Amino acid sequence: MFKMFSRSSNELFSHLVALGANLESAAQKFEAMVENWEDREAGFYAVREAEHEGDRLLRDLHEYLKETFFVPGDREGMLALTNELDDIVDETLKIANYLLLYHVDKPSESFVEMVRLLSACCSNLRLALDDLGVRATRPRVEEHCLRVIQLEDDADKIHRRGLEQLFHNPHDLGDLLKWKDLLDWTDDAVDHANHVAYRLMAVANNLH
Repeated sequence: MFKMFSRSSNELFSHLVALGANLESAAQKFEAMVENWEDREAGFYAVREAEHEGDRLLRDLHEYLKETFFVPGDREGMLALTNELDDIVDETLKIANYLLLYHVDKPSESFVEMVRLLSACCSNLRLALDDLGVRATRPRVEEHCLRVIQLEDDADKIHRRGLEQLFHNPHDLGDLLKWKDLLDWTDDAVDHANHVAYRLMAVANNLH
């Protein structure tokens, strides 16, 4: 039975590591899309590919959870965590999609800064998921998650600054509304990463 539980745990954490790696990949591809604006179409398709891969990984993990009796920690907490990780990727694709649909000019400095912060949040969540499955490194989960929480605070400040710049001297109402949407959605994605960080710390505590 111990061997069965150990194998089950290893498989679960392998699934989580794969989800974390794909989360980071999607965010990095979105960051590359924003920073290489001339190639934004190719960048969008790269983000979409990562979103499709995330859906596949999530289906595999859900199948694993359905078929596995012994799951370390809280099964419902694990399910919620994995769904929320996938939600961040979905939100990233949504923003990338509207960047093209809105036919916006080159992204503003504030928007690019927020995308970079989102990417940094996802990288820290990936590191936390890597450390979650190893008892010796599990204490580092909180360190990575606290970094996400700090990044979310930084993003709030940049979001506010970006909105102030938009409303300070607007030239075109349509452009103002488009960029407000994009800034708000990116802030929401960072907020979601912050929520996942708290969820991940709770999951790690339940594994002790």
